[in-house]
Amino acid sequence: MMPLTRRMPAFVAPLVVILAFVAFLTFSLVRLYQVEQDMRSNVSDNMLWVITQAQVASHRLDEAVSRRALGDDAARPGLRFDVLTSRLVLLDEGPQQRYLARLGFGEDIATAFDQLDAIEPLLEQVQPGTIDIADRIHGTLKPMLLQLNRIANAVMIEEWEATGERLDEHRDSTLQVIASVVGIMLSGLVLVALLLSALRQRASAQQALAKHRNELEGEVERRTRDLDAERQRLAAAIETAPDGFAAFDAEGRLALANPQLAELLPISATSLQHGRPLASILRDIRGLTRPEETQCDTLGTTLNGSLQCDMEIRDQGWRQMMIRQTDDGGHVLRVADITRYKQAALSLESALRRQRGVSDFYRSFAATVSHQFRTPLAVIDSGLQRLLRRGDQMTPEDRQRRYTRLRDAVAHMTRLVESALTAARLDGGQVEAEAAPCDLAAITQQVCQLQEEAAGSRRIRLESMASPPLVVLCDRALIEQILANLVSNALKYSAPDAPITVRLDRHGEHATCTVQDRGIGIPEADMPQLFERFFRARNVAAMPGIGLGLNIARHLARFQNGDITVDSREGDGTTFTLTLPLAAGGAAP
Repeated sequence: MMPLTRRMPAFVAPLVVILAFVAFLTFSLVRLYQVEQDMRSNVSDNMLWVITQAQVASHRLDEAVSRRALGDDAARPGLRFDVLTSRLVLLDEGPQQRYLARLGFGEDIATAFDQLDAIEPLLEQVQPGTIDIADRIHGTLKPMLLQLNRIANAVMIEEWEATGERLDEHRDSTLQVIASVVGIMLSGLVLVALLLSALRQRASAQQALAKHRNELEGEVERRTRDLDAERQRLAAAIETAPDGFAAFDAEGRLALANPQLAELLPISATSLQHGRPLASILRDIRGLTRPEETQCDTLGTTLNGSLQCDMEIRDQGWRQMMIRQTDDGGHVLRVADITRYKQAALSLESALRRQRGVSDFYRSFAATVSHQFRTPLAVIDSGLQRLLRRGDQMTPEDRQRRYTRLRDAVAHMTRLVESALTAARLDGGQVEAEAAPCDLAAITQQVCQLQEEAAGSRRIRLESMASPPLVVLCDRALIEQILANLVSNALKYSAPDAPITVRLDRHGEHATCTVQDRGIGIPEADMPQLFERFFRARNVAAMPGIGLGLNIARHLARFQNGDITVDSREGDGTTFTLTLPLAAGGAAP
């Protein structure tokens, strides 16, 4: 029958005491901080002084008026009036005004200002002998004096009450801090008691452990003899096997290994010493082999911490290494010679790779012909049709221009044939670019003209941000093929009336040709795969194409120490940038 309650863990009591200690200490510090802040803030300390100064200023004003009326030329009622006004202004601003409003005297200060407004014109009439004017001023000041006296009394009473409340709060806070200090002391005493108890329990546990250890030594010795006998029988059994075997205990240390293992793995005898860790032996093996699979580098990559991988031994063929975890947590390593099987597999793989290369060659060639030759063929076809229909009506100069343009298209097509063959040979590493200084502006202008004639529209705008000449080191035919692909794509994937901008620029030792359209754009998820072979974006599935043009274009650009980058947003258009190195003397001075 299971107990209804479990024994409390040993760490719970110390944790509770420590939390209580921290809580008491935090509470006492907070209360002390609150008392210190309350002692700092005393909003109404200066209120009584300010009101008293206002009373004194009003009395002195009354006295100065009386003395002036009696003929004292030294009396200055105007100065006393200004002093009284400044005192009242001080009472009517900031915390003083809010304090008086809270006590219910806000309107009284406004009344006092009204009384000052009534007194001010009378001050100019006060002269020796004007006793009646002095009496009128005294009559106006008297209610103010009485009201200031009432305000002073109310402020004094309020300050006494506030001081009493603060003293009561400080007394309560002091008592709470004292109680917290007592709690801190009690928590410390409990912690000391728990520490002493833990030390006594540790001493008792050490004594019990020493006794139990003595009892186990005999049992371990007996079990060790049994295990040694079992291991010897197992070693005798696996030494006759044709494959290499090694057994590791639960701690990953070598327990036994047969001689065939050292023959199949050319490692030193010290690497197979008993007690050597499995990880260390694997490092020695990796130092002599070339793993085919990354699983050969770490254990625990498959179920139950096991792995299987093929590896090539230098000058000795191939070996298959398998490691399996045993029920007791150890491992068994097996190494077999698979050189003949691996050689047959590699031969088949090489033949398959060559076959795929041939297939890719013809697919690339066919796709390039279909994708790139369409433009010059369209130019030739449209030019011949115009000559057939209107040749008799043309002047010799017009026919000559048509012939020249057709010959240029044929020459351009010839270059495309050579470029297509070169692109198809990229996979076989047989491309040879004939790099030479070329005027990038002239090449770009010719490509744009051919593309406009093929499309039957004049919407390509060529801009040059760099001063001529813009001479790059490249193969003209390959660059024409790259630009034709980029411009034709811009025309293909944008609206018929949308403009295409082709911009030339110079950046340091490189020239750039940027092709910008305002078409359908490329989805963000498709951007990482855009230049892969046979890949097409998901929003152009209904349009013709097999996804080879951009892949070939980037390969050709990089083959000439250049590159192609793309910036696009779906629905906003696409910008392709071709970067090429400037030829010697083509850089800006």
